[in-house]
Amino acid sequence: MNYCKHLFTRKKLFRYLSYLIGIIILISCSYNLGKQIPLHVQQSLSTDLISNGEISSLSLPIISIYRNRSVDDKCASMKRPSRQSLSNIIRNDKMLNYLGYVLRSHSLFYCSVPKVATRTLLTFMTYLHIRDDLIPLITNYSSSNIFNFNTNSNFKKSSDMINADYFKRILYQSTNNISYKSINDPSILLNSFLSYIMIINKPNLSTIDLWSMYQNKALPLIRLRTLSNPSIIFSSKFTRVMFVRHPLERLASAYTDKITPLTNPPFSLYDSLRRTICRKYASFYLTDDQRMAYRKTKGLSKLKSEPCQKIIPTFEHFIEYLMSSSTFSDVHWQPYSKLCQVCLFKYNFIGKYETMEEDLMKLIEQLGLNGNDWNQKSYFKTGKTKENYKSLYSNLTNQTICKLKYIYKDDFKLFDYKVEDYLTSRKNIQCSQSYKQKLSKKRPNKEN
Repeated sequence: MNYCKHLFTRKKLFRYLSYLIGIIILISCSYNLGKQIPLHVQQSLSTDLISNGEISSLSLPIISIYRNRSVDDKCASMKRPSRQSLSNIIRNDKMLNYLGYVLRSHSLFYCSVPKVATRTLLTFMTYLHIRDDLIPLITNYSSSNIFNFNTNSNFKKSSDMINADYFKRILYQSTNNISYKSINDPSILLNSFLSYIMIINKPNLSTIDLWSMYQNKALPLIRLRTLSNPSIIFSSKFTRVMFVRHPLERLASAYTDKITPLTNPPFSLYDSLRRTICRKYASFYLTDDQRMAYRKTKGLSKLKSEPCQKIIPTFEHFIEYLMSSSTFSDVHWQPYSKLCQVCLFKYNFIGKYETMEEDLMKLIEQLGLNGNDWNQKSYFKTGKTKENYKSLYSNLTNQTICKLKYIYKDDFKLFDYKVEDYLTSRKNIQCSQSYKQKLSKKRPNKEN
């Protein structure tokens, strides 16, 4: 009897071990097979399996499923934007039309968040727009092609799609080649510009100000409001892209880039802001005589050599000033959850600055491109480290940190960032509810 019982136990153990070995082999084969499947195929399969309830979204690549689903889930618990016609929002929202870009050939919408590698990403989007949208359309121009390209009636001829004079000027200024001034064929101008932005060295890329180029309507067809049917970007066929960054690092980067340089043109937007902050907190930077001079001399603040000419305000005063004025509406530090209307647009590709190279390569693969289509790396790097930015927050009071936590609450919540990531000596900050009411009453509620 004991012998039979022992034999039964051994057989049972052997059966369990066989099951275990089989499971290990199955997992190994699945992993190796998964690595051979292209990303866009994985995403298609994954979405189907999730919708059928066959697998959990947590087992999928974080960028393709988890970030998007996580944001959607959190948006469901938040106050939604007012219900308007989606087409009206796209046409009338000035901020979306300033930050939004459409690539028709790739069925892609990109909301550019300032201070989140926009130089790299805008160059990439511009490159694809010229190569895959404009050049084929201009080369094979016809009214039927324009109609099929989902373009409104403002583009009646090929010259409407490009500001030729702007490209002649910028190519001449960048290369000193006078022959560009005599080129009238828009496709030749675009090919020349495309070649230039792809072959220049990294340090020289800054010679082309892409923000200025789009403000001058050099390539108007890339804008949202040029779509004849704007609601198409909400279809399942469209890729809606945005890249995000830790809110406090983005804010510190904006201060470093916009306020600390003394090389901005005198009385340009951010030079004027720097001087204004200096004057508001003049007791920290100026002598009694200098402060008195402002009161005695009318128009002193408008002189180039006024006392605040070379004063760089501290990060603390920069933050305090933003909180006490309407300046927080500036795109470089306004919460991107609001700038890009995250909960309305339901972005289905969310990249992060912290994993920029990896995420950009995944986007390139998802678009059906390859490494040869875009081989310029590390443009987004600024030379500053996380520790550089963290040090700026070391002197802020708990109250100021709590205010920032409230201002960027949606950015923190939607994209899994924590304010504690930028606290050098404080492990955790306990914020009361009272300051939220005070801050919301103090700050003007401006909608773009």
